[in-house]
Amino acid sequence: MPETSGTVQCVRVATDSAFTCINQQGATVSDIFILWWDGFGGPDSPRIIQSDWVSLLRQGLASGIPVTVTHDDNSSYVLNVQLGLDGTT
Repeated sequence: MPETSGTVQCVRVATDSAFTCINQQGATVSDIFILWWDGFGGPDSPRIIQSDWVSLLRQGLASGIPVTVTHDDNSSYVLNVQLGLDGTT
């Protein structure tokens, strides 16, 4: 599965959706990823896992630690979030 690593530029959370922007090293634009979106009909992950993702993304945003986001090919729907590059801090 593809992974995107970089610094968190923003985290937006609402009742029915959550998004994040990741700026890959050396890139001039950010990639936008969907943590959850109730209208999307995508893979269901328990909200407890998604809440953990938001915590990791907020920690990365606050401290400048890069994150690694796992997603399917040609998809912006997040399957996993790790703090650090390839899960290492």
